[in-house]
Amino acid sequence: MQTRRSLAASLLCLIWCAELFAQSPEAIVGSQPSLVLAPLFGDHMVLPPQTIVVVHGSGPAEQEIEVTPSWGSSAKCRVAADGRWQVEVATPARGEAVTLWVRSADAEIVIKDILIGDVWLASGQSNMEMTVGAAGGWKTGVVNEEQEVENANYPQLRVFTAAKQTGDRPSDDVQGKWQVCTPEVAESFSAAGYFFARDLVRAGKGPIGLVVSSWGGTRCEAWTRAAGLSDLPEFGPALKALARGTSKKLLEARREKFFAAIDAVDPLGASSMTMLPDLWSASGLGDVDGVADYTRKIAVPLSFRGKALRLQLGAIDDMDVVYWNGVRVAGSERDGVWSTPRDYVIAAKHTDVDAVDLCVRVIDTGGEGGFTGKADQMRLSVKGGPASATLPLSGLWRRSMRAEMKQLPAWPRSTSGGPNRPSVLWNGMIEPLLPFPFTGCIWYQGESNRNKALQYRELFPAMIRDWRRVFGRDVPFFFVQIAPYNYGKERGETAELRDAQAVALDLPNTGMVVTLDCGNARDIHPKAKQPVGGRLALLARKHHYGDDVVCSGPRVVAASRDGALVLLRMGEHGSSGLKLLHGGAGFELAGSDGVFHKAEASIENGQLRVSASAVAEPQTVRYAWRAVPEWSLINKAGLPGQPFRLAVQ
Repeated sequence: MQTRRSLAASLLCLIWCAELFAQSPEAIVGSQPSLVLAPLFGDHMVLPPQTIVVVHGSGPAEQEIEVTPSWGSSAKCRVAADGRWQVEVATPARGEAVTLWVRSADAEIVIKDILIGDVWLASGQSNMEMTVGAAGGWKTGVVNEEQEVENANYPQLRVFTAAKQTGDRPSDDVQGKWQVCTPEVAESFSAAGYFFARDLVRAGKGPIGLVVSSWGGTRCEAWTRAAGLSDLPEFGPALKALARGTSKKLLEARREKFFAAIDAVDPLGASSMTMLPDLWSASGLGDVDGVADYTRKIAVPLSFRGKALRLQLGAIDDMDVVYWNGVRVAGSERDGVWSTPRDYVIAAKHTDVDAVDLCVRVIDTGGEGGFTGKADQMRLSVKGGPASATLPLSGLWRRSMRAEMKQLPAWPRSTSGGPNRPSVLWNGMIEPLLPFPFTGCIWYQGESNRNKALQYRELFPAMIRDWRRVFGRDVPFFFVQIAPYNYGKERGETAELRDAQAVALDLPNTGMVVTLDCGNARDIHPKAKQPVGGRLALLARKHHYGDDVVCSGPRVVAASRDGALVLLRMGEHGSSGLKLLHGGAGFELAGSDGVFHKAEASIENGQLRVSASAVAEPQTVRYAWRAVPEWSLINKAGLPGQPFRLAVQ
């Protein structure tokens, strides 16, 4: 045991030193590195102009630290007893090519090529994480991916992407580095974030720094501090469990119980044939959370027998277990791997057979489920063999529903993993970035909270208020309304979630991007990210930079009745340039019975008017109230109107 601990300590020391040298290769003086900077401070960074920046890090207690900016005088401090230090530095006017020196008694770090410009924080789930190119495991990039990457040459744009990590407690470190925007690296940038920042640079707002901290499939409460959730008692038990922690032994016992319960239940009904990849929302299981077995008998080629094989299955949402002739040979039985392409090795001792009964058990604990990769990602081959010698595995398989989650014990989530526990992403991926005077925030999230829209009406504004409380001011906060997507059985959750998102507009200095016209009913990660980033940039230009631009589509704020006719009143951006496309589609009216009927819409003298022959006394009007809705309302800038549901006064 002592040997293992010594080796572990040595390895941690080597990793720490390697990270420090990677941050500033030629900057370390002395044989024992003793000076560490906070994650955001590194070469090519961007510092906000004419403000106070806290330069901070760690070092030996009582050691003196001197910070010298190329644009001003030095400032000093001493390292506190807990090993932390910080120095306040006043930044110059917007510009570029400045340097910062940080020195201790035995070390010096030089941060070079610093630009002075606005720094925006981009966060959320997979539609913020989705990259410009097909990088980082994404199936595809954006529309016109090759052209966008080729043209991504913006020296005034710098991007820092935080590595994914959770934290039971607030952390002070996260991996990442600043990158200058060039075609060589832009493929890996957040697409929505990149197009936002690029459009700001094009509009003359550069330099721009973009800090991306996002994680696909995550919930809003995970990005909110424990203190920010204090007014939402439903999160209390989870936060208390997080504080207590869960022993590894207890967690393993609970997981064994979970998987034993799966084996013990009888299959739900008859099996059926289905085509793989099989996205549950596209094959009748969109409203099911549970377990399904996929089986197929495969003849093993003679050249494969007795050899280690490589089994590739693409991404599987959420977890999976692979059985080879009834024996478990592989699996991803843990949280947070829903978007990871499966790439397993089947040991040679299993493969000296003529044929194999292959079973892939898929466990979906919530949201989307099934095989979410591409057909050409599913194959069997000899490990290390020629790429041409592969056996395709897409196509027809037998699917048998094993159980629904409600039949099983709750999936036990580790306190050291699992990104959807309250506060753990704030702790792991936002807290380490602070204190830093971010210019503002952009946010794209909501899909994972879709089934709790009523809660989201309070949760999302609570998160924004709490972020601002920590930042010390009402930073601009611009967010994206979730795009059209066919989740399966239509039960109204998506429309309710969009409506819940819009509640945050009641907070000052907020703005919302509507995406009715740039979604994809068959892809929860639509490729048209240019209009998303562009509309976020319009909000920033209008509300933060003061440009005279139209930044949002029409927003209906009130409805009144004139007989059988409903008159709609606009809020900000008014009725100027209102247009109806697609024959005025998307409007519905209901009377006292609450049954909605398709309505006709028209514009007369700038007034939007709605009526339905089946509703003589309208009580409620709604628009674009579907997961994949019809829509028609735009303004003079071509920006789509917001979905809404209103009582008729």
